[in-house]
Amino acid sequence: MEKSEILFLYETSYNIPNGDPFTGEQRYDEETKKILVSDVRIKRYVRTYLEDNGHSIYVSGENGNQTAKAALEKIAKESEETNIAEILKTQLDVKLFGGISTLDTTIKNKNNKECTNGHIQYTGPVQFALLNPSLNKVNMRMHQNTSHFTSKENNSQGAIGTTTVVPYSVMQIHGWINPKVAEITGMTNNDKELMFKGLWYGTSGEGSSFSRSKIGQDSLLLIELVYSDKKKKIYGVDRMISIKPKEEKKEEQLRALDDFDFDFSKLIAAVNDEKGAIAKVRYYTEIESINTALTAQIRKDRIEIISL
Repeated sequence: MEKSEILFLYETSYNIPNGDPFTGEQRYDEETKKILVSDVRIKRYVRTYLEDNGHSIYVSGENGNQTAKAALEKIAKESEETNIAEILKTQLDVKLFGGISTLDTTIKNKNNKECTNGHIQYTGPVQFALLNPSLNKVNMRMHQNTSHFTSKENNSQGAIGTTTVVPYSVMQIHGWINPKVAEITGMTNNDKELMFKGLWYGTSGEGSSFSRSKIGQDSLLLIELVYSDKKKKIYGVDRMISIKPKEEKKEEQLRALDDFDFDFSKLIAAVNDEKGAIAKVRYYTEIESINTALTAQIRKDRIEIISL
């Protein structure tokens, strides 16, 4: 496992990429005019995709809101292990994102043996920025709709709802992979590749992204910047990619990929730097213009395509 940083770009169109749990409204930085997507939202995309594809997930979306004890009991019943620390490590999302158990009561495993070590916490070797801003500025749009059902018995018309939607955004998710922490949770390179699949497909229409508020999302580019040494670090990886609107458009007027170009110049310079910290860049895209921009300017010995 190598130390690396992740940049994952996807576009959204007339939806709510990440609603606030209290208001339902899109998270928004009023000073920068950029929308925000949380790490929790991204991890949910990954977890749901992986679970839908047969992988064991601790923070499961299949059982609704349940207690940690209930989740552990279910996992333990399928294991011959008695150490809860080891039982947790059988769950793919724990190996990736970490997990916690504060169990005070007794649970039993597959062989009806009592499990031990109920208080355990794993920090995840994969972390995403707490809040990830869009690359472009956005003017929110108010949207009203009516429902078939009335809000009160005496009303003759359906209830009217009002919300704000994001006309268009290019989201950039910034992540980190720590190989030392990966040794503790047991995360492997194969687990990392599965996580990349969860990012790509789980965000763009599969799993929890297939919903009324998330339809309109498409993955654009997945990048892994692999460091040449575990002690090295690059400042401002999240500012290495920018966008340039075409035809004197403002960022708030963007509505599709045709409206702007990506500027990868800082990223390319960092990867090609002879004395730099980057050993190689791994990437995946299905957009030909992005593929051409990267392969034409990055050194051939420092570029690798991620297989999804």
